[in-house]
Amino acid sequence: MMKKNIFGFSLLLALIGLVSVPSAYAYFTTYADAEGEKEITLGNDTDIEEEVNDLTKHIVIANNEDSQPVYIRVKVFWVKGTKVDNVYINGENWSEGSDGFWYYSEIVDPGQKTTELTASIQTKGDKKPDFNVVVVSESTPVIYENNSPRPMDWDLN
Repeated sequence: MMKKNIFGFSLLLALIGLVSVPSAYAYFTTYADAEGEKEITLGNDTDIEEEVNDLTKHIVIANNEDSQPVYIRVKVFWVKGTKVDNVYINGENWSEGSDGFWYYSEIVDPGQKTTELTASIQTKGDKKPDFNVVVVSESTPVIYENNSPRPMDWDLN
C-alpha cells in the first residue's frame, strides 16, 4: 500500500513537471533584438556652480535647457564635528522649507541662473578647518494652466 502511494505521488510530480516545461522553456528562450540608437534624457539639464571663498560656499544653479523653464530646490549637507559648529545658509529669493530643502521662489528660464545662495561655516576656535559642504539640486519643469504657471508641489513630483 505504501509503495502505491509513493509511486502515485512520484507520478503526479512528474506530470506536473512535464506540464510546466513548455511555459518555462518559452520564458527562458524569449528574446528581443533592437538596432539603432535613440538618446533618452531623464530629468532637466541644470548645473550647480560652486565657488568657495574663505569659509563661505557660493552656490548658483544654471538652467541649461533649450526651451523649458524650471523650478529649483537644493539641499545642503555637512558634517558637524569638533571644528565645524554650524553652517548658515541664506540668499535672495531662497527660502528654507520644513523638509530641509532650500526653495528658489522664481521660475528659472532657459539659459538663466538663480541668484546666489551662500553657505557660511561657523567654526570653533580661530583655525580654519577642513570642511566639506555638499550641495544637491533638484529641478522640475514648470507646468502651465491657462497660460499661468502652476505652483510647484514637490510632494507630488
